[in-house]
Amino acid sequence: MVELFYYGHSFFQIKDGASNILIDPIFDSSKTDQKKLMKIPTSPSKIKKVSLILLTNETPEHFDKEAVQEIALRDNACVVGHDVVLQKLNLPRTQKVPTYSNSEVNVKGVKVTSKTAHFPKSFYPLGYLIDLNGTKIYHAGVTSLHDSFEKVSADVALLPLSSKTMDVVDAVRATKILKPTRVIPMQYDIFESKKFDPVDFKKRIEDSVLKTQTVILSPGQKFKL
Repeated sequence: MVELFYYGHSFFQIKDGASNILIDPIFDSSKTDQKKLMKIPTSPSKIKKVSLILLTNETPEHFDKEAVQEIALRDNACVVGHDVVLQKLNLPRTQKVPTYSNSEVNVKGVKVTSKTAHFPKSFYPLGYLIDLNGTKIYHAGVTSLHDSFEKVSADVALLPLSSKTMDVVDAVRATKILKPTRVIPMQYDIFESKKFDPVDFKKRIEDSVLKTQTVILSPGQKFKL
C-alpha cells in the first residue's frame, strides 16, 4: 500500500515498502526570505530511512540544501534533480542522479520520469512521474499550465495552486488534460499570501464531467492510495 504524506507547499513523502521518497523537502530552517504562514509540521530527525529525494528546482522554497545533505548522508539516500541543483550539494557523486526533462531513471527500484515544468524563476524546473509497482504519481513541480500535461498519464496528480503558477481555473484545466483518478492541490498554504481555496477547486472538479476525486490535505496529513 502506498502512503502519501503532505507537509505543506510542495513537500511530500511517499512510502511503499522499502521505498521512502521525499519531494522538495523543506523545513523551518530553510533559508528562504519568504514569510511562512505556518510551521512545517516535521523535521529531518522525524523522517527516517529515506531512500530517495527528488528536487524540482533550486529556489529556497523548494530546496533546503542543509536538510537534503543531512538526510542523504544519514540514510545514504540518492538525490535526483537537474545539475543546477545537484552541484550545490556537498554529497558523494554516487548519491547524485542528474536528470533532464523527459528522461527516465531507475533509482533504488523506483522508476522516475522527469517532466517539463514552466517556472521563470528557476533555471531548469522539473516535475516528476513516479512509478511505484504500477501506481503512477505525478508531482507537477512549480509550473504554470502548459501543453506537456497531455503527455502525462498518472493515477494521482499533485498540482499547484499559487499566484506564481496556476490559479484555480488553470488547475482545473490541468486536471481536465491529465484526467487522473485523484488530484491533490498543493503550494497554496505555507508561503502563499494570496488566498487560494482548495475547496473551490474541489467543487469545480465535482461540477465538471471529470470522474477525478479531489483530495485536500492539510500539512501533516496523510492519504493511503
